[in-house]
Amino acid sequence: MPLTGELEHLPIVDVIQLIHSTRKSGTLNVYSRKGEGQLVFNNGYIVSATHSSEKLKIGKILLESEIIVQADLDKALAIQELSEEDRKPLIATLLEHCGLSKDAAYKALETLIEMTVVEMICWTRGIFTLDIDDINVSDDYRYLPKQLQTVTLDTQMVLMDALRIFDEKVHSGEIQISDEPLANNPLEHLEETREQDQIEEKTGEEIVVSEDLLGLADLDKLERKKPYVFKGLEAFDPADIHRQVINRTLSDIPDDGKENLVSFLSGLSTSHLLEDGSTASTTKSQAVIIYTCDEFLQHAVMTVCKKEGILVFVTADRTELDNLIDRALFKYLEPILVFGGPVTDVDGFSKAEIIDIRSLKMAQYPQISIIQLASPLDFTFSLQSLNDGTRAVFPLPYFSEREETFADDMTHFLNTFQVYIRGCFNEERRQQFAKLRNSLSGLRLLRKAPDISLLVLQFVSELFARSLTLIVDKRELIAERSVGILTPKESGPAAPMKFRIPIRKDSVFVDIINSGNSFFGKPEDETFSDLIYPEIGAPADATILLLPLKSNDRIITITYADFGSRAAGKISLDFLEFFVGQAGIAMENALFRKQLNNSNQPEIRH
Repeated sequence: MPLTGELEHLPIVDVIQLIHSTRKSGTLNVYSRKGEGQLVFNNGYIVSATHSSEKLKIGKILLESEIIVQADLDKALAIQELSEEDRKPLIATLLEHCGLSKDAAYKALETLIEMTVVEMICWTRGIFTLDIDDINVSDDYRYLPKQLQTVTLDTQMVLMDALRIFDEKVHSGEIQISDEPLANNPLEHLEETREQDQIEEKTGEEIVVSEDLLGLADLDKLERKKPYVFKGLEAFDPADIHRQVINRTLSDIPDDGKENLVSFLSGLSTSHLLEDGSTASTTKSQAVIIYTCDEFLQHAVMTVCKKEGILVFVTADRTELDNLIDRALFKYLEPILVFGGPVTDVDGFSKAEIIDIRSLKMAQYPQISIIQLASPLDFTFSLQSLNDGTRAVFPLPYFSEREETFADDMTHFLNTFQVYIRGCFNEERRQQFAKLRNSLSGLRLLRKAPDISLLVLQFVSELFARSLTLIVDKRELIAERSVGILTPKESGPAAPMKFRIPIRKDSVFVDIINSGNSFFGKPEDETFSDLIYPEIGAPADATILLLPLKSNDRIITITYADFGSRAAGKISLDFLEFFVGQAGIAMENALFRKQLNNSNQPEIRH
């Protein structure tokens, strides 16, 4: 029996991660009012994808990627049309007759998978079916192994890239997150749609809508039938998945202990619906990356994190660990790295190897937090872990150490881990990270220097009552646009103020311009009382922010901000500095493009 469910209760991201974590093989079909998609998995890895949308066809992707030209596509389609029974897939025809390289073909198929997942992510209503062990690979993916290697993509990498692309498309307005409920059987609906399309294609005639055609004349004669409702959740029981994992990985513990763990994990898997029947939305600005060879621990931590709305990625491959961390940071996720407890008889997971890998990651990624799991009896390893700089050490139950109470110990551990991880990603930090991610996504779309400077001002204004952009000239600062000074903060950026501030030799501005460092505190600088506050008014608290925007080794602007009439509060200076650093790179690109465009302009001679 296939695994089935509704996207309203189990989002497609969770479905994909569930298939990957349980290493399932099969074909995942997803149906929505917006379309129909298919992903094929082999041992949890994606090997094929298809989508009903015309924009997600391999030929269109190759064209948009400029891998082929229209003439190549037309030639391949013509060859296909003449081939009849010997017709080969488009990717095969392009390989054989149009000079398409193997690497380019592989990359295009990989892109098709990513874009298919991107499309599916925005489907909030619909149904999915997973036919276990039915690996229905599309022809484009299984053609000629000698020419095109088998496509086997890491599901976690694909998902992380797809989420990044999805965020960018939502921010740019290309994707609208909305969907209609599926009132009827989507399979029947799709079949009826195809049959109707075929009828229209065959007739080729314009259909005249009439009372007879619609059947309105005989409406009273129709038998009133109760509409069919697809009950996808009848075949989906989270407890079955938990029971399978526990039976496979914890075969030695007593049956009652197994059922206690199944019951606990099932309780975490239960969706909590709001009053309107929808599920609570969660921000995807955090991620837990767990490195362990313990399959049950991987599954249990993933279940806990899902309950908290936190993305979780698991691996037992040392080489994959860097990729997961890099992808998380690239997507502007706030990652926490969790190391499982040492295992003496598994390569890569001894105490010495874990310490070595952990120390390397601390040096490579000093900005991320690390949690170490360890036996409560191994206090030497725990103390060394804390001494090395890990954020926390959690006592992890081992069956070999406490057989009688292992199930209860594990439940207690997971409960405590859930509370702790929730505290790590506190709500205020979540909201700030969400704002950072949204602003960074918007930054990628900007091409002009004034727009970038304005976005920095708007980002700072999210944390302060008043903010002002100061343009850095050779000997003075020029007041530009502001928020919360000339007009209420809710009104957004106001017009440029245009007053000028001479840069005094002993001013804090000189230090900022020379060092490029930001300033947050109470300045001992008469520039503010003499020149700035007469123009904008003095804040109730003297605590201010001065945030420089650097481009091409030069400070372009300094953003001033204060708390207005409020008392000073805490701010995440690291968020602000990280964002303005990215804005500086975007500014460099914008100025370079402008210079390049000017150099390409034809010279006008009089």
